[in-house]
Amino acid sequence: MKRQTTGIPGLDAALGGGLLPGTLTVVVGATGVGKTQLGLHWLHQGQHAEEKTGAIIDLSSRGDLQSHQDYAQRMFEWSLLQEELR
Repeated sequence: MKRQTTGIPGLDAALGGGLLPGTLTVVVGATGVGKTQLGLHWLHQGQHAEEKTGAIIDLSSRGDLQSHQDYAQRMFEWSLLQEELR
């Protein structure tokens, strides 16, 4: 099965070429280890390769976007939308 690049060459190499399409990927780690940057790189790569948008679902943040918006703006000039679950 062809793998999907994360947009981070070193990580793709460690994963044997990237992530497996059609599977669920859960990224867990301490604050500041790069989870948001990984997600943004992956979204950017998917948008570039397939001309489709995607989503990051963050189930562990405080609900205030933390620095997600700053990263997205700085890295790719994106403006993020936030939806709250009720």
